Amino acid sequence: MTVLVQAADIAHAHGGNQLFDGLTVELKEGDRAALIGANGAGKSTLLRILAGLLVPDSGTVTRRRGLTVGYLGQEVDLDPALTVRAVVAEAAGDPAALEQRLADLERAMAEAADDEALTDAIDAHAACLARLEAGGDGGVRGAELLAGLRIPVDRWETPVGRLSGGERLSVALARVLAEGPELLLLDEPDNHLDSAGRAWLEREIAAHRGAVGLITHDRYLIDRAANRVLELEDGRLTPYRANYSAYLTEKRTRLERRHQLREIEEREFKKLKASAEQLTQWARQNPKFASRAENQRRKLAEERVRLEREAPPPLQRRQIEVGFDAERGSTLVLEASGLAKAYGARTVFDPFDLAVRQGERVGLVGPNGSGKTTFVRMVLGQESPDAGTMRLGPSIRVGYYAQEQETLDPDSTPLQLVRALKPMTEQQALSFLVGLLFDRDDALNRIGNLSGGERSRLQVAALILGGANLLLLDEPTNNLDLASIEALETALLGFGGTILTVSHDRYYLAKLCDRIVEVDAGTVRDYPGGWAYYDAHRGRGTELTRRAAPAPVPATRPGRRDRTRARTRP
Repeated sequence: MTVLVQAADIAHAHGGNQLFDGLTVELKEGDRAALIGANGAGKSTLLRILAGLLVPDSGTVTRRRGLTVGYLGQEVDLDPALTVRAVVAEAAGDPAALEQRLADLERAMAEAADDEALTDAIDAHAACLARLEAGGDGGVRGAELLAGLRIPVDRWETPVGRLSGGERLSVALARVLAEGPELLLLDEPDNHLDSAGRAWLEREIAAHRGAVGLITHDRYLIDRAANRVLELEDGRLTPYRANYSAYLTEKRTRLERRHQLREIEEREFKKLKASAEQLTQWARQNPKFASRAENQRRKLAEERVRLEREAPPPLQRRQIEVGFDAERGSTLVLEASGLAKAYGARTVFDPFDLAVRQGERVGLVGPNGSGKTTFVRMVLGQESPDAGTMRLGPSIRVGYYAQEQETLDPDSTPLQLVRALKPMTEQQALSFLVGLLFDRDDALNRIGNLSGGERSRLQVAALILGGANLLLLDEPTNNLDLASIEALETALLGFGGTILTVSHDRYYLAKLCDRIVEVDAGTVRDYPGGWAYYDAHRGRGTELTRRAAPAPVPATRPGRRDRTRARTRP
């Protein structure tokens, strides 16, 4: 297979932190590689280097001549004046969209305020003209992409500047896919996509001609779309010719073999050390052993350096320490009766009934905008239904994980937060935060200055200390790395209370939930099984929505002929 891009012996540091040194990686035609690793390991930096957007501190990056590269970062740069349809159609090579774009750029050149603006407009005009001359009709492809990403048709003529952040990310993803590059580099493209959108993206990645480099925390996506896993850990990149599930098994096997080999090497080192000591003692008594003793000591020193340099990573990495204690609450934890909600003309929920009982782990799923977070806010009493009632059991204590992290005070510190939730000394609070991978500087920093992953771990800390027996979790895996997600899943599986969780993470739902409730277009359906059951019976669950009974047919007095028949009928 042809190598499309190769990074050889590269090093890069960020903010005084050496991310990697001596790293080598290549992507060939047919590779669909998932790049995984802890938050802060340097995954996004490596992807930007491969895309040619960042120059490494040392080493070389080689790309095949004429290679076309498409890159999607976590922050997008789209022309706010262009409509959704125009952005994607232009990228797909639609002649009408390109002609319109050329006209806009010619006006921009005529009205340029300075040389920099003029140069930008000229460069964009040249690129657009080249795409037009290449020919093709991208209108159909653009429409397919927008539909696949579940962007509503009534939003296609909306200027990009008026879209939400999640919608802009979806449009940016559609644009990159529309360009049809040979090398596709995607940094968390599934953020803000619902489960149907993620399943569609899997198929797009699996069908891509060329190579794909992908950063994602969606283990289902890796399992179904990737054929390689590249693990960035401790500044080293380890390749696995596997999807995620196979990678877990292969990594464990590799680590166990390395530790077994290490034990053999250490036994040999002890023998070498004993031999060197014996020869040194003999040399004191007989000078003819001096050279042999010196050689043996030199070998010992070299072997010691090698063993220190090539120490295998631990079999078990340090993870967040998560454990929940919950007192048993009411048998009936939550009951919705005739619950209904609408925003203007848009119906969120037709009236429905729902009961959740002690110990259930319920996944609340559905398309973006279907009302999942609205339902959670109703449980919390933050949103009122238009009709019906929402009732919690009398001994239910709720813990809430907010998707947008609005429950955290940005001006507080992690140390202040945990001490406000539970009486403890400063040292006890620091020890607790260390278990969630915060150091002292993090603990004393403003919450508003923390990363998304750090704020997510802090919300987990609040849940641990809250003593809740009903956990409402709204997209809890979004900002956590894979190791932290798996630690959280393990803790939730051991939780003795009840869980109601909103998520598009199918691996998480499959591992955790024993019941799925689906919200879609105002209809609520119940599936008495986990994700696999829901996936196999989608659309055929028990409908919880109350349907109005058909109007009774008015009774009418029979005519003369009818009365005669009535009398003569046996």
